[in-house]
Amino acid sequence: MGYSRLIFFTLFGLHCLLSAQDRIFTIKNVVKAYTESGDLHGVILIAEDGKLLFAQSSGMANIAWEIPNDIETRFRIYSMTKQFTAMLVMQYVEKGKIELDKPISTYLPYYRKDVGDIVTVHHLLTHTHGIEEGYDRLPSFLIFDPTRQLIEKYFSNKLDFEPGEKFKYSGLLGYILLGAIIESVSDSSYREVLQKNILNPLKMTNTHYLDYQTLIEKQASDYFRVSDGYVYRIQAYPINADGASCLVSTVEDLLLWDQALYTNKLLSDKYMKIYLSPHVTEYAPQYYGYGWYISDTEIAGEKIRIYYHSGGGTCFILRSVSDRYTIIILNNIISNKLYDISIELLNLMSSK
Repeated sequence: MGYSRLIFFTLFGLHCLLSAQDRIFTIKNVVKAYTESGDLHGVILIAEDGKLLFAQSSGMANIAWEIPNDIETRFRIYSMTKQFTAMLVMQYVEKGKIELDKPISTYLPYYRKDVGDIVTVHHLLTHTHGIEEGYDRLPSFLIFDPTRQLIEKYFSNKLDFEPGEKFKYSGLLGYILLGAIIESVSDSSYREVLQKNILNPLKMTNTHYLDYQTLIEKQASDYFRVSDGYVYRIQAYPINADGASCLVSTVEDLLLWDQALYTNKLLSDKYMKIYLSPHVTEYAPQYYGYGWYISDTEIAGEKIRIYYHSGGGTCFILRSVSDRYTIIILNNIISNKLYDISIELLNLMSSK
């Protein structure tokens, strides 16, 4: 190699290094601003192709005891659980034990016939099932009923609209019914299937099913911000078949999950494509797949496809599949800016 070419490559490498350092410096400033505003109160992780680029914690895991959040803190991820449930459903589709276009009464024969005979598994996965949620009938905290009684008492509701007519996000009902279907076809609890089929193969050792009866090490408490401070966040959730909101996890475990979706560790190519394809395109500002929002979004002047989902107003995961950037935010205090923060950071990472 000639001397001039050596100088060129040395300067080019130095320029790339400085650009990367400048980008990280800018990211730190963005994260600092959102931390000071209270929108980041937990842990944020940014990775490229599975390699950690940036991680930072902020705020308290337990405010009363002044225990800070750190990278190993475990957070409830609420509706980000849905992507795991959708994966379990697709695994049973691949095994031939679930059919997407079959009515849910095929798998839950006790479900009310007028609804169960026309709502399909696909409708549940895509929030197009049309079943009335009926949250006003739920108790104030935990629901201890076994799965069948849980479904019959709280989630066997009448239709709000015809199945497939439109997209209406279902916080609990749709994916709890999917959790019950998984239990029906596997003859095991949702928790056991999740552990065997996803958590163990991916070595997600810091991800747990939350039942409020088992102590989870390093779990952050959840809070609401009020005018004079903070109060504990307490909401109604079932402790059985909760395919909608049950998981507690860490940013590092969720990065393992993200990376597995580029492989065939959990599903073959054929079924992974179905899992990650847009299935609802007409009724929402974004597409919806199975457990994921999907959008073709302009990032750094170029339209790219992103996958994302929030959880409880406190958690967010964004996957940019073209350049394999991953952004994961786990908070224990609600913010309505997690999507905006993630998009802003993705623009910074994607800028050349």
